[in-house]
Amino acid sequence: MKSRIQFLTPDINDKGVDHRGAIYSFVPQHSIVEFVYLYTVAGTTRGHHYHKEFDEYIMLVDGEGLYLEKLEDGSIHKHVIGPGQTIYIPSFTNHTFVPLKDCKSVSFLTKKWNDCDEPITPTQ
Repeated sequence: MKSRIQFLTPDINDKGVDHRGAIYSFVPQHSIVEFVYLYTVAGTTRGHHYHKEFDEYIMLVDGEGLYLEKLEDGSIHKHVIGPGQTIYIPSFTNHTFVPLKDCKSVSFLTKKWNDCDEPITPTQ
């Protein structure tokens, strides 16, 4: 089965890179209405769930981690993510985050968390 989680490619041109560093721009497919800062400690996990009501974009700011995506056939697809990388997780995608180091990330949601009847649906 094919993975539903996608890595986004930054849209940048020569004007975004100079002696100060670089500017990376990501253009989401869907409108973002809320963003959330996450700090996750190595040795713990976030996940074993999916979201019925929103899609999620996640940018890892610091650290390194592993997204485990459980596919419909029961197999697990692994996505390693590092600083500056951004992934897209469509609704109804069963996922778990395992930080390999302490991690800081920002999650961008297509529906406000508090407007959801069930923001997280736990899975096994």
